[in-house]
Amino acid sequence: MTVVTPKTDADGRTTVGVTVRNTADATKSFAVQLNLTSPDGTLLDAVVVTVDDVPAGRSGSATARSSHDLSGDVRAVVARAVRY
Repeated sequence: MTVVTPKTDADGRTTVGVTVRNTADATKSFAVQLNLTSPDGTLLDAVVVTVDDVPAGRSGSATARSSHDLSGDVRAVVARAVRY
């Protein structure tokens, strides 16, 4: 799983790109929870993004978006990921 550095979009929300690789032998979907934190680890927001129908052996991407405006240096930490 790859998570890119968070950015602020035109609406002031923090966005984070997520790429997952399906190592299974069938099409799978993924749910990824990202914790958006300050540099000292304070939780600012938590978001869940889904990457649907990733073919076997392939990668899929999605963009997570914060639920409210965040300011300052925001970090993205993968809290959990589920393949289903």
